[in-house]
Amino acid sequence: MQIFGGDLLKYLNASIALLLLVGCATTPSKRDPVDNVPALSALKSAEVIERIFSDPARPAAIQSDAAVLTLAQVQSVARKKNPTFAEFEASRQAAKAEVLQALAYPNPDIEIGLDSALGLFQPIEFPGKRKSRRNAAEASGPIVEREEDVFRATLASDVARAYHTVLYHEHAVELAKESLRTEQEIAQIVGHRVDAGEAPEIDRIKAQVELLKASRTVQVQERQQLSARAVLDALCGRSLPPGFGLEDTLDLPLADVNMDAAKEIALSQHPVLRRLEAVLRQKELSIQREQKASSPSLRLGIPLGLEVPLWNRNKGGIETAKAALQKTQAELERARQEILRDLDTNMQTYESVREQIEAFHGGLRAAATESLRIETFLYQEGEVDFLRLLDARRTTRQTEAEYLQALYDARIARIELERAIGLGGEKE
Repeated sequence: MQIFGGDLLKYLNASIALLLLVGCATTPSKRDPVDNVPALSALKSAEVIERIFSDPARPAAIQSDAAVLTLAQVQSVARKKNPTFAEFEASRQAAKAEVLQALAYPNPDIEIGLDSALGLFQPIEFPGKRKSRRNAAEASGPIVEREEDVFRATLASDVARAYHTVLYHEHAVELAKESLRTEQEIAQIVGHRVDAGEAPEIDRIKAQVELLKASRTVQVQERQQLSARAVLDALCGRSLPPGFGLEDTLDLPLADVNMDAAKEIALSQHPVLRRLEAVLRQKELSIQREQKASSPSLRLGIPLGLEVPLWNRNKGGIETAKAALQKTQAELERARQEILRDLDTNMQTYESVREQIEAFHGGLRAAATESLRIETFLYQEGEVDFLRLLDARRTTRQTEAEYLQALYDARIARIELERAIGLGGEKE
């Protein structure tokens, strides 16, 4: 086809009009192509906790302007300030750019002959090909949203773990300071007995050694507490107020768990499953795109051309897309099985820790404390040696440390149960 002078403008106008009639609109569809993936979290986390965990009465929530932060307040800061959310915003922009690229029309071919004649040929896609390409591109947007939901749930779990780790180290510091005070009292008792000639000098040396150990333990626990606070602050984008305090929930009673409800909710709305469902939908649309890619295309010009997929029917692209779909289906089934496994194993850990705490409440702590009191009195009276007193002191200290560890393990077991259910993925 040869065009000269003003005929070129007329030809271009006619081509554009034909493009608008034959092609699809160049703006992304407002509908969500992942129609079979409903919005995340039909049940909010608070509703799920109420249904699954039979929590005993909790103390009234601390006001938001208080110096002491609740877990819910720290979680809110993390969701607003964690820098990772900026990455998801960039991913959303990239998904939108992918849609724009999918909607772009093919560029025209311009040929200049030896006689300076200008030839213009415009490829024209049929609507089905453009629509399938657009749908496959639009499916990337929901995947980004589901990935953010997965991260939000993971962040909620990590923040809860870091929150209770700070509480654990706060208690550990207090326990270490209490042990230091006890060692100071024992050192005084030993000193009085040694000065009175009622005990050998070696007892004073042993008491001083224990005093130095207790002092060292306080320093170690204080450093670990500072490190735990730094981890929590980092998860919140370093936005927690200086010198922040935390509501102490470490020794709250443990709730009973409705495992049937937990499994049902986890399999219906776990963010990992929802993300894989969105990926699955994208793979299905990718197959449609690859199937449409081999359909004929017009080549507008004089003479009118038609690209016929006689030799290349894109079989390789179609089979690759089908294989990707099968892989995602397998990943989805594996994820379901892993969620059920995590629920079962975490539940066993949770019940085990509950039994340990009940044992401590059943008299272990009281017995150890009473034993130390008796041995201290007997040593003052000269009826037992220092080794007996030292053994009682170590037993008491170990009992309290194990009790604190059991409280912390219980909180972590609860957090891991909530992680396995998939709680915390919804937006505020």
